[in-house]
Amino acid sequence: MSPDLPYDPALAASYWSGPRHARGDELAAVLSLGEPRAVNEAYDAWETGLLLRALEGRVFRSGLDLGTGVGRVALRIARRVTRLVVADLAPGMLERTRSNARSAHVENLDPVRLRSDRLPFPDGAFDLVACLGLLEHLPPSARRDTLAECARVLIPGGLLALVLNNESSRLLRDPSDNPHRLGRQETSGYFCAIVGQDLLARETAGWFEDRIAGSNLFYSLQRHAARKLPEEARRSERLRPFCEGAAAWDEALRPLGPLADSAADHHLHLLVRR
Repeated sequence: MSPDLPYDPALAASYWSGPRHARGDELAAVLSLGEPRAVNEAYDAWETGLLLRALEGRVFRSGLDLGTGVGRVALRIARRVTRLVVADLAPGMLERTRSNARSAHVENLDPVRLRSDRLPFPDGAFDLVACLGLLEHLPPSARRDTLAECARVLIPGGLLALVLNNESSRLLRDPSDNPHRLGRQETSGYFCAIVGQDLLARETAGWFEDRIAGSNLFYSLQRHAARKLPEEARRSERLRPFCEGAAAWDEALRPLGPLADSAADHHLHLLVRR
């Protein structure tokens, strides 16, 4: 295995604190700057909706949301957790999480700035860790250490929730979809790579039992089909009902199997700590 390319965490923190928020669109800042708002909203609805379904009926003593961003996931799962640590490397993200928590009257969050590969918590501190949308933005060594730290701070039987890229999808691997998935840090501080199920299995072997809760197959088909439209049409509000409907189908049906494996952008994984 080749060594990691140079990576500067401080540069990454600066990028995610500043330039990602230049457009004033929080969902775009934490999801995709290049997608229409309706597409980001549909993805957010699928991801958080499916996660809440997966956690239904359970209350957790102590949780950790790694890479919390603007708190979009944390604010939804907070009522399922007695205390929830919301953690991010970027201070600008944590400022927005605090503001959004105040606006939503959510009071059981503990914001902490940290590196995900060096968690300042004792062994078995949590029974839930959410890590959605973070791993693809970490270089390999930091990603591996982050997974090891997640295993360390979870109690036996605790849950690690991850949303991973589908490395089998030709649609997602099309270089025109996201030309910045280069697996190296850019001069801006941005890093992005595809992190899929096979990689996860290798890097969590012995720690977790992996259970896949569903995919965003219909969302993915809608998103990639819309990319063939002229830019003005792709960003038209007339497509919003199609985006919303696709996300609703994904949340309701939780598609798995050959078609999801070949065309979905992402899968939600629930890993149980052994």
